[in-house]
Amino acid sequence: MNDNQLPPIADARLLAAMKAVNPPIEKLMADRLALRQEMMRTKDELERVRHHLLPRYIGIVKAIALGAATLALIALALALFKGLFEVKTTATLFASLLLPVWIVDQAERKFGRWIVRRDGRAEYVDGDGSEGL
Repeated sequence: MNDNQLPPIADARLLAAMKAVNPPIEKLMADRLALRQEMMRTKDELERVRHHLLPRYIGIVKAIALGAATLALIALALALFKGLFEVKTTATLFASLLLPVWIVDQAERKFGRWIVRRDGRAEYVDGDGSEGL
């Protein structure tokens, strides 16, 4: 006699303990959905912060890099015309001035670009071409 049926669990405490150890699939799926939604909310907030803060920092760095490069270029031009430097030394120094400007340009391509108009109005354009801020 081979009886493959298990006897029903008669003890209510044993049944409650088994349910506590092995929660129902619906509860696990609901917890997973809640965690996924919370992760998406956090990710969206991080993306929003990135879109608001990074362009401002890039704009500040752009202004500093362009200002420093302009002043250094004027100083190099004066030094070259007064005979303080040789041409090859001036060319090397000028090339080193282009590096920060190039780095800022690469950052603007990825995160967005600040455009300053002649009337002093600044406008932010996203990296994908749509206007932001």
